[in-house]
Amino acid sequence: MTHIEQLTKILNIDKITEDYGKYCDLHIYTQTTADGYEIYVVSHDVSNMDWENDVFYYKPDFDILIETISELDEDANVYCSDVDEFFPEYEVENFIECNDEELQSKHEA
Repeated sequence: MTHIEQLTKILNIDKITEDYGKYCDLHIYTQTTADGYEIYVVSHDVSNMDWENDVFYYKPDFDILIETISELDEDANVYCSDVDEFFPEYEVENFIECNDEELQSKHEA
């Protein structure tokens, strides 16, 4: 089982995928502005983005992404343009190691 598959199991979501789908519950990606700057987007609805809360000038912290995904409904689908960039294996493994038991008991309750 890959680190991303383990993460999705612990977070109780269906998948984190690089395959774009407009029916995903959360979209995580980068976008280049007209003046050449790269911005980071974490949005529940890309057609109606909240520019104050969904757009970041710097890559959002791993903890922010995990917190946002944790708030999704069970079996949610997450689109991520670059899984390795946003969910590095070392951070995922550290998160799993530190939180696996706590999260498992939370989902069983």
